[in-house]
Amino acid sequence: MNEFTNNERILLGNMLFNIYQSMVESIERTRTQFPLLCHEESRDNLLAYLYVKEIMSADLIQAIEDEGLSSIYGHESHIISNLELLLRHLQVAAFQGTDAKKITRQQAQRLVAERARTVLGEGRHSRQTRIMVTLDEQLINEPETIEQLLLYGMDIARINCAHNSPEIWEKIIESVRQAEGRLQEKQQWEKRCYIYMDLPGPKIRIHNIVFNVHPVKLSVRKDEYGQPIQPVTGFLYLHTPSCLPPEQSDVSFVLEAATNENVRLVSGDELSFIDARGRKRRLKVIDVITPSCFKVELSNTAYIQEGTWFKHKRFSLLLQSVAPIPMKAFVKKGTRLQIYFDQAHLEAAKTDDAVKLTTTLPKALRNVRVGHRLYLDDGKIFARIQNVTSKYIEAKVISTGRKTKTIKQGIGINLPDSLIHLTVSSLTERDLKYIPFISKHADMIGLSFVHVPHDVEKLHHALTEHGAPHLTIIAKIETRAALHNLARILLEGLKLPSFGVMIARGDLAIEVGFENMSVVQHEILALCQAAHLPVIWATQVLENLAKKGMPARSEISDVSLGQKAQCVMLNKGPYIVEAVKMLANVLEREEAHPQKRAKAIARYMDQHGVFRY
Repeated sequence: MNEFTNNERILLGNMLFNIYQSMVESIERTRTQFPLLCHEESRDNLLAYLYVKEIMSADLIQAIEDEGLSSIYGHESHIISNLELLLRHLQVAAFQGTDAKKITRQQAQRLVAERARTVLGEGRHSRQTRIMVTLDEQLINEPETIEQLLLYGMDIARINCAHNSPEIWEKIIESVRQAEGRLQEKQQWEKRCYIYMDLPGPKIRIHNIVFNVHPVKLSVRKDEYGQPIQPVTGFLYLHTPSCLPPEQSDVSFVLEAATNENVRLVSGDELSFIDARGRKRRLKVIDVITPSCFKVELSNTAYIQEGTWFKHKRFSLLLQSVAPIPMKAFVKKGTRLQIYFDQAHLEAAKTDDAVKLTTTLPKALRNVRVGHRLYLDDGKIFARIQNVTSKYIEAKVISTGRKTKTIKQGIGINLPDSLIHLTVSSLTERDLKYIPFISKHADMIGLSFVHVPHDVEKLHHALTEHGAPHLTIIAKIETRAALHNLARILLEGLKLPSFGVMIARGDLAIEVGFENMSVVQHEILALCQAAHLPVIWATQVLENLAKKGMPARSEISDVSLGQKAQCVMLNKGPYIVEAVKMLANVLEREEAHPQKRAKAIARYMDQHGVFRY
């Protein structure tokens, strides 16, 4: 039996030795295609991992583990050194070390920690996994909330450049810096919060919507006793507006009215009307934008529709159209969606029961074909393309879950079958316009919808032109093309002064299918570990808690898995402070010293009645 076991060990050693030799030869051949001035050990380790993962069979991995030895899993960061340890343990006589740039486990851990500090900033005494939080313009007027976010765990503030403007972004950044200053005066804050700014990228979003369902409900917020808290504001036009009014966070609707009389409105004027339910309501003019455009407010909820008369003491106005801001529509299973290529075709479209809309990126629709899948709002709505014409594509909603869903301006559209990357560059003209601002104000820039290594190179070139070659680039992995080119994207990133990866699971899940996300995100982590590059774990982390105040059980397990990354990202929500606090607590427990962690577990898992003394 021992002789048989020894023979098996010799056979196993020889097989591993052959793999090791062919791996070394493969690295020596391939490394010339990816020359680096530094980080050669990371390049060689990544190449080694890719080769071994491809060639080592499941049976061989099982045989190694049956010997009580470690296979490649869990050793991605030091795969060459791990193979050499296996060969020494199996006493392979012919084995000699390689000249390939190899790295030990301890060296890999130090290297990843060092790069994480460069990319993500300093960690905290209680945990090294950083927390990134998405901020929006609402927090500009909530200084105490920003202070709480910093105190409870926010290490990086994220600004999504798909929304708002540079003026708003600057106010958000200033709010963070002012909060830091106030906390420093109280001696409650020492470190610096990094600023991360996401380029919009070629994300397809709903631009305009036409939906023939009236009346439109204009809702006024109420307190727990049903009393109005704050009026709802909008724009009133006395003619068809040539474009939508400038973006304002407090504006919720646009009214277009007509009259044959000489109309002159001033601040303080009131227009009375009867809404669709027969309720008496009033619009009050609070600002005159132009002689034919006015900002108005409504103090009570109203259901309003075309044909409503607004009465002033001197004249009357007939309502021609009403649209909520953002414009929205309701869809359910069977709803037809018509996505028009340009605004003119949308405006000339015949009235029917279809939801009609335009997108922010019409050229992304060039490769859409009948039968292709279409998802809206991060996959909450699923449709399939039924028809493609010269003016629009038509889709039929297949599923919205259990109830009717709302779509509105700004929500995302995904077409995973339509090869968007062949028609649209990852770095858009809109992105390039934002780079001067980001170069001046941010520590990190997110490259959305990266497809190939050239996308990273192009962004670094643009940053260099604006005097910011040092700025950290984060490649957001959210497309199928990025998955297939991930190793080369990482090798391109190793050329840069500072580089990291974000697993953007919202769009990625739609691209690869929800059922494949577990495998995909594990493999992205493994490749990044092999390249010693920091990772940001993003999208829908503690989403229920941030939005509704109560976490789902599966969210806590998700956070635990996210701890394998160097940073975890939270999106905005009414309960974001609570979400940051819980995330920090979970991460601190996960990172606790093994003995302390074991004691904490023992308090909840003490087993009774097994051993009796």
